Amino acid sequence: MITAIPMKDQHIANHFSRADEMLFIDEQGQVKGRFVNPALTEGCEGKQQLVSMILANGADRVIVRNIGQQLLSKLLSQQLSVFHAKNGRTAIEYFAGANLADCEPFTEASQGRPSINNIAKKANGGCCNHEHEHGHEHEHHAHGEEGCHNQSDSGTHKRCCESESELANETATMKRCCKKHSIMHHHH
Repeated sequence: MITAIPMKDQHIANHFSRADEMLFIDEQGQVKGRFVNPALTEGCEGKQQLVSMILANGADRVIVRNIGQQLLSKLLSQQLSVFHAKNGRTAIEYFAGANLADCEPFTEASQGRPSINNIAKKANGGCCNHEHEHGHEHEHHAHGEEGCHNQSDSGTHKRCCESESELANETATMKRCCKKHSIMHHHH
């Protein structure tokens, strides 16, 4: 059995589609693969690529912390077992075993997070799914619903998503979309 785990630093990522990389382990906890998350740079198409990558690596189940409903329904529709890890600090080896006592199974798309896709899409123009709740975000990304469809290839979105994950080395590319985000993120 192969388990796919979204990673950020050395821990399970807090949000599935914003993980730095996807880790694949077998039931002995041996690493079978480790790949950069395509959803970070490719917006909406990247999420589809992420699902395809999980399937291509033979994963039987996926561990998540938070995941949007649309992405969760994509995983479930591929007959993948999805488990919600209640503690983001759980040791990765723990997820290799057959018995995941500290996880609850996600069996319905409705167990994912609705606000990411509906509210954030209006506020952030489609693909980036930032979770900020600051009022000025709404004026900042004014291009509305059609962002996802018409602009999935636009530089703004790729930059926006990229810079979230690599704040330290991507400052130059942040001028357009992420100035406000970068300021908010720097104090971490």
